[in-house]
Amino acid sequence: MVGRSPGGAERGPVVTVDARERERPADDLLRTHRGFQLLFASEAVSRTGGQVTLVALPLIAVLVLRADARQVGLLVMASTLAFLVVALPAGIWLDRLRQRPVMVAADLVRAVALLSVPVTLVFGALTLEQLYVVALVTGVGNVFFDVAQQSYVSYLVGKDRLLAGFSKLEVAGNGSLLVGSPAAGVLVQWLTASGAVAFNAACHLVSAALLGRIRPREPEVRRVGARPKLHRELTTGLRYVAGQPILRRVALHGMIALLFEYALLTAQPLLLVNTLGLGAAAYGVVTGAIALGGVIGSVFANRVVSRFGLARTLWLPFAVTFPLLLLMPLVGAGWLVVLYPIGYAAYIGGSAIQNVAQITYRQAICPPELHGRMNSAMRFVMWGMMPVGGLLGGFLVEVVGERNALWVCAVGMLASALPMIGGSVFRLPRDGGIGQG
Repeated sequence: MVGRSPGGAERGPVVTVDARERERPADDLLRTHRGFQLLFASEAVSRTGGQVTLVALPLIAVLVLRADARQVGLLVMASTLAFLVVALPAGIWLDRLRQRPVMVAADLVRAVALLSVPVTLVFGALTLEQLYVVALVTGVGNVFFDVAQQSYVSYLVGKDRLLAGFSKLEVAGNGSLLVGSPAAGVLVQWLTASGAVAFNAACHLVSAALLGRIRPREPEVRRVGARPKLHRELTTGLRYVAGQPILRRVALHGMIALLFEYALLTAQPLLLVNTLGLGAAAYGVVTGAIALGGVIGSVFANRVVSRFGLARTLWLPFAVTFPLLLLMPLVGAGWLVVLYPIGYAAYIGGSAIQNVAQITYRQAICPPELHGRMNSAMRFVMWGMMPVGGLLGGFLVEVVGERNALWVCAVGMLASALPMIGGSVFRLPRDGGIGQG
């Protein structure tokens, strides 16, 4: 099947799964699919390095450069600003390009940016301003890598294997969080901050090498007809999302959830490290325990979706796991510290299951020639709230204190369920209307 975009971009075949293999179970096929196995390994390695950065950069700011709440908020904002600024044009460019080379380039750019941190640390020249720039550049790389990968999965495994494919990638992503968070704390404490960031740079180089081995190569994207004006292409993905009732509700939920989650991530190191006195290694263990929820959720995501269907899975976590967020602000010294990772892990686990359902649904219903613009529109609408959340977190900590900021964030993350309480979600067929269970 060949798709043609509204702008006349003609793509090659979007399904690479041999017709003789369609009757095989998805898990069996993907276990022997060399290209997907390389993509899975790349995801695991890249995400592990990314989690090290997510933990290490704020720790460097707090422990090495003595950053205050406002400065940590600016760092969180810088690391996510790209989703607000370049997510929409990224989708346009990616619909005109082959996805795998973009992912390789994104890994290489992130590696170079991150290597600048240990180099300047060795010479004692590291500044907060440099951390902001590194966070911004790696954020741009994250945008292009993530949007390209979601479209590339559809090409690599075919529409019939999307649920199994995204479930496995969710396992890789959350498994890397489980490893990356403790590794970041240990690396910062034992090998210094420069060792932690250098480890992440090495992860991106390994990821690029793995992606470079995937065969067959994607066909070139050929232009057919006149290219539409940029402003029309910028809004194509947004109009598509706005016109789909389920995607519209998912996007609103994601906006609210990520706004308050990234406000929470600003308050998190300040409360756990500065107030409760956790060291870098202990902080890494706590954040790693949070990731355990994501691993459990992603491992069972395929089964949950198959058992309850895409429709019910979209709202099930709101009733089962999200209420445990209210344990987080009760965190304290001693054994009470476990309340924080328990509450957060429950939220992350539910989110992992929900993510598999909504990504599978949107990739399946969207025409292949719009994948890049649709994915970038969803990233823009939802993840564009992350830099705003970083600033909000710094403001909340300064105005109401760290613990009260946690209460505000937990309640805000729970309130993200409100857009999903609506007739269009509950009327959705069990398989989401896409023929998958």
